[in-house]
Amino acid sequence: MSRPRSRATRDETRDRLIAAAAKLFIERGISAANIEAICDEAGLTRGAFYSNFETKDQLVLAMLDQHVDHNLAEMDRLLTVNPDPADFLLSLESPQRRHDGPFGTNSVLYLEFVLYALRNPGNRKRLAELEQKSLAFNQRVVQYQADTLGYELPLPVADIARFVEALDRGYLLQRLIDPGSYRDGDFANILLVLQSIVASSAATNPPN
Repeated sequence: MSRPRSRATRDETRDRLIAAAAKLFIERGISAANIEAICDEAGLTRGAFYSNFETKDQLVLAMLDQHVDHNLAEMDRLLTVNPDPADFLLSLESPQRRHDGPFGTNSVLYLEFVLYALRNPGNRKRLAELEQKSLAFNQRVVQYQADTLGYELPLPVADIARFVEALDRGYLLQRLIDPGSYRDGDFANILLVLQSIVASSAATNPPN
C-alpha cells in the first residue's frame, strides 16, 4: 500500500528520496529496490523522482558523493578542533564525531554500495574516484601527524594512508560478522599504538 504523497521543496524532495533509498537499500539491497518502491517509501511521485534523478544509478552516485563529502568535511572539522595528533585519533570513535549523510553509521549500506559498484562498470569508476579523494585526504592527515610530532615517515605517505584504510575496512568487516568481537575505540587505539611505534623508531633511528 502506497504512503500518502505530498508536495515538498526541491531540497526536501531530494533528501526524502535519499533517505528512503538508504532505508530500502539496507533492507532489500540496491538491485532489489526499484524506483517505485523508493517513491512509495518517500511518499512522493515518480515525477518527483525524475525531477531530481534521471535513473536509479544517478541516485546511487549522488548518495556516494554525499557520503564522501560529509565524511571528509567531518574529518576536516575534527582535525581543526583536535590539532593534537593523539586527540584527533581518539576523536574518530568518540561522541564528537558526527555521522551525517545517507550512510550514517550503517556499515551494511556501505558494503551494498561497494558490491553494486563492482557489478556496474560506470559506478565502479566513480567509486574508485571517490576512494582516491578519500585517500588524498588521509595522506594529508598522516603527513600532518608526522610533521606535528616531528618525525620522518618510514614509508611513503601514500602507503601508510592505504594501510590505515585497509585496517579500517578490516575492522568494518569484523564488526559486521561478529559485532561482539569489536570494542568501541579499537581502531583509534591501534592507530595510537602504531603512531607511538613510528615515533619511537624515528627517535632511535634518525635519518642520515
